[in-house]
Order: sequence, then structure tokens, then C-alpha cells
Amino acid sequence: MAHIHLDCFSGISGDMLLGAFFDIGLSFDEWTQEMRKLNLPDFPDIKVEEAFRRGIKAKRVLIEPGVGSGPARNLGSVSEILNASSIDDEVKNQSLRAFNRLAECEGRIHGKSADEVHFHELSGIDTIIDVVGAFLAKKMLCADSFSASAVNTGTGSVSTAHGIMPIPSPAASALLEGAPVYGRGDGELTTPTGALLLTELCDSFGDIPEMIVRRSGYGAGASDKEIPNVVRAIIGDVPKSSACASNRLDNLCHLETNIDDMDPRALGYLLERLLEEGALDVYMTPIIMKKNRPGVLFNVLCEVSLEQKAMEMIFRETSTLGIRRLTTPRVCVERRTELIDTQYGPMRVKLAVMNGEIVRANPEYEDCARAARRADAPLMSIINAVREAADHIFAIGKNA
Repeated sequence: MAHIHLDCFSGISGDMLLGAFFDIGLSFDEWTQEMRKLNLPDFPDIKVEEAFRRGIKAKRVLIEPGVGSGPARNLGSVSEILNASSIDDEVKNQSLRAFNRLAECEGRIHGKSADEVHFHELSGIDTIIDVVGAFLAKKMLCADSFSASAVNTGTGSVSTAHGIMPIPSPAASALLEGAPVYGRGDGELTTPTGALLLTELCDSFGDIPEMIVRRSGYGAGASDKEIPNVVRAIIGDVPKSSACASNRLDNLCHLETNIDDMDPRALGYLLERLLEEGALDVYMTPIIMKKNRPGVLFNVLCEVSLEQKAMEMIFRETSTLGIRRLTTPRVCVERRTELIDTQYGPMRVKLAVMNGEIVRANPEYEDCARAARRADAPLMSIINAVREAADHIFAIGKNA
């Protein structure tokens, strides 16, 4: 499996990331040819030059017009540009997802909906080039997975459309939630665009995983600081036995609150509503609270995009006055659903895949329950029969 590790010892920006990709072998001519499928009225002039940062030779990407060019676009106008383009569908969808996440983060910061916010510093054509170009580079480099080091954000303050802000900027800080960060060196080293791309591309953060290195390269930032202003990309092959090859790491939002003065039926209703809205899990734990009152610890696990709505639902439907919010890393194996033929008819099974091998099949409960009612048979006998059929079809356990 092809793997790329990003070493962010001097932060990261969109142009630095593209420069590193070109330095590890991305073809500039082929990339540019594909990027023209964005069908922009005035496609910017893009150059890749050799640059030196504290003696390190790197690639510097220059996009004209520069930062801040064009109107302060919102999510709708950026989506229109992408949807009207003929760029690769996979690249288009990844870019749309990234800009949607950016809008949600900006909305949370400014107390607006995702559709209302304007991107300001992130609305120029050069940022669209950075974001779409990074996902196109991922596809062209045939990278199966990404990881990154802890991220150096820099220190001090930065001028934004909303005034002077501390580093990392509010947008970069929100986008880096769940990632390991530290601040060293003067100035803004990690931009919001860099933070967005890093957290969209990377499956995990930490040390370089076990890999056979093919090549390393450097992408240069705009200035030559005390710390070499470059991001390093290392591309190589990860053995199938490596955890990086078999597992995916992402970040979930964990909301929890203590409740001791409510009708339990209302909590059951809220649980159902949250699951209908897309929460990954909702559960309640009995607890003893102050004054020896029996209570409930109400927990919600959801994607970060659902966080704001989930909190609003909890505040509206319960008596709580406060919610604890945690960012929870999650490691999970690859999962997919298949339809198989069984003695009880077509049944869905959920497959767990590690290192390309199917290691477990879990029958879909709803399918088994319907079959049990039709056959007037014990539910567990149906589940066991479907699991046995799946084990045979997918040769589960044969390589153990």
C-alpha cells in the first residue's frame, strides 16, 4: 500500500503541501492539465520554482492572482464552481466535503449557519486551487493512506478579516481539533487551508509508520524563518501487517451530560431522535449524583458535523444546563455490507476487513428478525445460519 507521511515541523499551508507533492514525483504538466477541468473563466498562472530554506532545497508553488483575490465567497458559490467543473468526480466530492467542513467550522466560530458564512481569506481562486489540487495529487500519486507528525502552528498573532487574532487562528484551531499540535517559532506557520487539508487527508497522527521509503521531498513556504519554512512529504510502501495499512483513525465528537430530574420517557424519545439525525451511538448509564439522587449519564457519539445540532437537541429536550464536549479519536477497520443468498433468502451481512482479508461477518439484525418472523423460528438460529453461510462464502477463518 502506498503511504504518504507529512512532517509538519514548520507547519503547513496549501501551497507548501502542493510543493512537497511535486518534489516527491507529482507531474506538474499532467496535474495542470487535469486542474484546467475546473473550467475557471480565468485559470490562474501557476509556477513551480526551486527554493532554498535554511539550506534545504524545496519546491515553491506560486499561484497568480495571490491570496485574497476575488470576492468573499460563501459555500454556495464555491460549490457552484466545483459542480460546474468537469474535474474527476472523486476529487470533486472530496473537495466539496472539505469546503462543507470548513463552512461548518466557520459557522460555529461566528454563530451562523454554514450557508451564511463567507470564507474571506479562504475564498480566493488560489485556495480553490490548493484544495482541489491536493485531492487531485492524492489520486495521481496513488496514495492509499496518509499520516502526519504533530503540527507546529507557530506563535504570536495574525491579521485576519475580523481583526488581529492569536495563532493558531480561530479557523485553524477549529480545523485542527483532534490533531496533536504545538507552537514554536514566530508567526503563523499553519494556515487554515493547511489545517483543512491535513485533517482531511490524514488517517492518523504520530511518528513515521513502518514503511519502505521511496522518496522524500519538501514544499517551501513564503519566508525563510529560523526553522526551515518547509513541509516534508515521505512516500513509501506500508507492509500489509502495519496498523496504518489495516486501520483507519478519525475523530468523533463525544457529548455527555448528567440528568437527575426528568421523565425517562423523554430521554428515550431524545435517544431515538438523535439516532434518526445520524448520531453514531447514544447511550445512558445509571449514576448516583449529589444528594444521593439516582440519575443518568447521557452520552452521544457523532461526527463533528452533527455536533451543533446534537447539542441544540439536548438543550431543547432535557433539563440540563451544560454539556461536556470531548474530541474522541477512533480507530476502526474497513467495513462494508454485502448481500448474500441463504436458506432464508437474501440477507445483508456487515464485513470487517483487515489487511485486505475479511475477518468477520455480522448478520444484519433487521433482516434476521424479519426472517425469524416469517419462518416462525428462533432469532438466534437465523443469525447463526446466516453467519455460517457468510463464513463459507467469504472463506472467513481459512487463513488463520
